Amino acid sequence: MYIQAKLATLDTVKLYLADDHQILIDGLIAFFNTFSDIEVVGHANDGVTLLREIQTRNPNIILLDLNMPKLDGIKTLQRLQKDYPYIRVIVLSNYNQSQIIKEARDSGAKGYVLKNGSKDELIEAIETVKNGGMYFKEGGPSPLPSETTTFSDDFTQQYQLTKREIEIIRLICKELTTRQIADKLFIAEFTVNTHRKNILRKLNVKNSAGVINFATQHGLA
Repeated sequence: MYIQAKLATLDTVKLYLADDHQILIDGLIAFFNTFSDIEVVGHANDGVTLLREIQTRNPNIILLDLNMPKLDGIKTLQRLQKDYPYIRVIVLSNYNQSQIIKEARDSGAKGYVLKNGSKDELIEAIETVKNGGMYFKEGGPSPLPSETTTFSDDFTQQYQLTKREIEIIRLICKELTTRQIADKLFIAEFTVNTHRKNILRKLNVKNSAGVINFATQHGLA
């Protein structure tokens, strides 16, 4: 009753779904088909397919997962922002890390909803974004406990490096690829790339060679 009432004042939403889990897409389609105000105009399991279909499907809102094959969610979001800025994108993700939410927002997302959230929250996000607003929870989530800084060394505190970033620096020094690092740490490649960007920014270096040089100087290599 609450959800239906929330959508009553909206014009038709032309919604496109992008997620690498088809079972989730099927569930969302079934859910949105209960609303006369929402039309699911298409769906894809990767960013490449989404970008290929965008002109013929003509959505005004996209629900976008971040962890997808071929072209990840952030790169897809950046392409959409550049080529289709009039399409509003809501990220629907498992990632509950403040730096990832910030990167999505900086890349053009108009909203961010966690997959373990409620259906009411998802509809509220769609309504807010459709009406020109942005849907991000105030304050945002904190980094995961496993990623809080626990090192007492002066340089880790100086550069505000997290435990996870230290792990990734050491693996970069071993010349592991992004995929290999992701597999070793049991995290997504997108997450590794986000950590890499944060490491480069914090250390004020431009590439992996700079990271390795820093690590060698501080005994991390």
